Amino acid sequence: MQKYDPLDWIHQWDNYEMMMYARTEQEGDPGIFMQVSRKVMVDGAEQWEIVYDRRLDDLLEVAGEPGSDEWQERLLRTYLNEHPSLVADEKRYLQQYEAGEIKD
Repeated sequence: MQKYDPLDWIHQWDNYEMMMYARTEQEGDPGIFMQVSRKVMVDGAEQWEIVYDRRLDDLLEVAGEPGSDEWQERLLRTYLNEHPSLVADEKRYLQQYEAGEIKD
């Protein structure tokens, strides 16, 4: 098992970035989440503003101590393998969200 690296779960394109992560019971509202941010320039400085942060699914049963690097790596890798179109699906969701077709 490779070591957990948060950068493995970030995808950047154009002026956007999506990041998949998991939250445990101890952190409250447990589940698998996707946060999408947009790059903006403010007074010549690059800043990232969160467009949305949404819950994708419940936590999966995977080996490891919840919250540990090993657990996070297994959980996210399993979820991504089970949802191979996740990045394309999230880009479609973002388009609908920005068009006002999806409300928080």
